[in-house]
Amino acid sequence: MSVKLDYCFVPGAADALPERVLQLQNPLLAMLDAIHMHGTLGKAATELEVSYRHLWGELKRYEASFGQALVVGGQGRAAQLSEFGERLLWAEKRILARMLPQAESLAAQLDRELLLAVDPSLQVLPVCASHDLLFSGLRDALWRTAGVLLDVDYVGCTQALERLNAGACVLAGVHLPFEDEELSRRGSRIQLALGPELRLGVHKLIRLMGREQGLMVRQDNPLDIASLADLTRPDVIFVNRPRGSGTRLILDELLAREGIAPQRITGYVTEEATHLSVAASVAAGLANCGFGLRAAADSFRLGFVPLVREQYCLVCLKDALDSEPVRVVLDFLRSPSFRLLVETLPGHDTEGAGEIVSLRRTLPWYK
Repeated sequence: MSVKLDYCFVPGAADALPERVLQLQNPLLAMLDAIHMHGTLGKAATELEVSYRHLWGELKRYEASFGQALVVGGQGRAAQLSEFGERLLWAEKRILARMLPQAESLAAQLDRELLLAVDPSLQVLPVCASHDLLFSGLRDALWRTAGVLLDVDYVGCTQALERLNAGACVLAGVHLPFEDEELSRRGSRIQLALGPELRLGVHKLIRLMGREQGLMVRQDNPLDIASLADLTRPDVIFVNRPRGSGTRLILDELLAREGIAPQRITGYVTEEATHLSVAASVAAGLANCGFGLRAAADSFRLGFVPLVREQYCLVCLKDALDSEPVRVVLDFLRSPSFRLLVETLPGHDTEGAGEIVSLRRTLPWYK
């Protein structure tokens, strides 16, 4: 068994260049996912837009290749994945969730080079940012409506600011819980990590969106997990974000505020690279709780316990505000089109989007 990635072009809008589509879906895993979702081969075939006979034949062909059953039941009865089929499906979901930022970065590099080959006058705006599910749609919308291409490199919040200060990008995307002044107080983990890179009189904050972070739990929350204190229970197995990520900084500060030692939490040292891979681990049963975005929990049909609202901001040098690409971004963030885009993501909002705020008036450690 081997893996090959490819990409193709599909027609875009009449006045746009063809759209590049990076293919990361395997036909077999698409079948297994549809069966897992619907519980019958007939409904799965309908979703996949194939005949029942074709789906059944493909499953049998793959089972012969693997030498193991993929589905239990079928042929007129309710169908469910075998233990082997479940392992295959969730292995793919977890690895794709981990790879999403890298896949989007690869797609962005392809876009930049190919689109510039077609239109050398295209405006390219370098961005280093903490990953969010919104960025792919935001990038496409700005290119199609305004002719500005966000060249996004996904890195952690601290690294994004370091690259901005080194001149490697024009915008840095970071998320800060500055509405909760205790979380962002002087001396907090968040201030110690990001404060040295945010410079008064040099940087400006552009509000992008609000985001809701909290505990991702199994659907219907069977363990009745309701607070951080519940993470110390012996029946709770946690999965974490990497040390140094913005989300991990927030979680560690929340735990410190409540006097909860991380060592008391089973699985606290188990790390997943993205919000989606945390959600995938919980959905797969490898853990029964994680911390991250409501949108990630929703994408895997998990339950969610909200704990904090944060603000995702774009940081730029004060002098860059008057540049044409940044003005285009600001105009779009203040538009109804941006509000419609954000409304597709649970737990995200556009309150204050496009507003330019000073560090001294906004960040608790400067007040």
